[in-house]
Amino acid sequence: MKSIAVLIPLLGLFFALQAQPVITAPSSKKALVTEWIGLTKVQIEYSRPGVKGREGKIFGDGGIVPIDEGNPIPWRAGANENTVISFEDDVLIQGKPLQAGSYGFHIALYEDKWVLIFSKNYWSWGSYFYESQEEALRVTAIPEKCELVEWLEYRFVNQTDNSADVEMAWEHRKVRFTVEVDVHAVTMERIERELDGLKGFSWEGWNSAAQYCLQAEKDLDKGLTWANVSLNPNQGGESNFTTLSTKAEILEKLGRNNEAKPVMEEAVSLANMRELHYYGRTLIGQNKPEEALKIFELNRAKNPLDNFTTYVGLGRGYMAVGKFKEAAGYFRMAAPGAPSGQARFYEDLAEECEAKMKK
Repeated sequence: MKSIAVLIPLLGLFFALQAQPVITAPSSKKALVTEWIGLTKVQIEYSRPGVKGREGKIFGDGGIVPIDEGNPIPWRAGANENTVISFEDDVLIQGKPLQAGSYGFHIALYEDKWVLIFSKNYWSWGSYFYESQEEALRVTAIPEKCELVEWLEYRFVNQTDNSADVEMAWEHRKVRFTVEVDVHAVTMERIERELDGLKGFSWEGWNSAAQYCLQAEKDLDKGLTWANVSLNPNQGGESNFTTLSTKAEILEKLGRNNEAKPVMEEAVSLANMRELHYYGRTLIGQNKPEEALKIFELNRAKNPLDNFTTYVGLGRGYMAVGKFKEAAGYFRMAAPGAPSGQARFYEDLAEECEAKMKK
């Protein structure tokens, strides 16, 4: 009896296992495409039906995708499960706002337009459980003709710093919609979040946040607040060339030059050789050659034993103010101390200055 009692559940397990189908490749390929707009991830997960010899029988009356204005249900814009599009942050779709999240993507086809539908229900199988009350957004796009696309595809095109077009194409039809992100607002939000974590315990975190505002030329007052924190030793801050120069540059951008000057002077007094050199290069880039030359001269005075960087700086400084004879001399002095394989570059700079002297 005991053996029969054991055998019965084993037989049940055998038949249960027998009923499990094996996994095989789907007839419509699975695909996933992702694009970052600034820091915002946009992702589309979909299935790719193929034309498979049905050219001319995909869209329209009697086609696989009828032009029926979305009645009784819209097209799932793919195959099998829902086409799911996800936005990590709030976005604009064709200029209309859509909150961060995942959406089932559907299309209602009209003769002269396609209506793109973003449904809060992204988990259903295809459009078969579509309910209009679950829609988050509808926008209109005009379809275009295209060369044959065998397998339905989504891709990102026409990228800019703060936007990208999502293009869906299959057979001889394609349609696009624009996704826009307020990249600055998202970046500021992410920075605030990061500064609430471990990065808020070091001057590097606060300084990089302030530098972002400086480079973006936005929220400079907030950037100045962050720059001040980067200097505060009670919050992991430190007075060094990097933190002080960031604060000075922000004050200058704000038009507070009288306040910026002593801060920058303090920064220079704390700078090492490499920091002074690159500060001088920055001043040349800002079309301040006379100020740059003074920094390069200071760097040489503070580092008289250096046989390369300070000579290069003086060469660039004198070249910037048009004193090509002096510049050529310093470039030639720098060449023997250059890193391996780079001496010729500084000899060429010297020859360039000498050619300008002859003119």
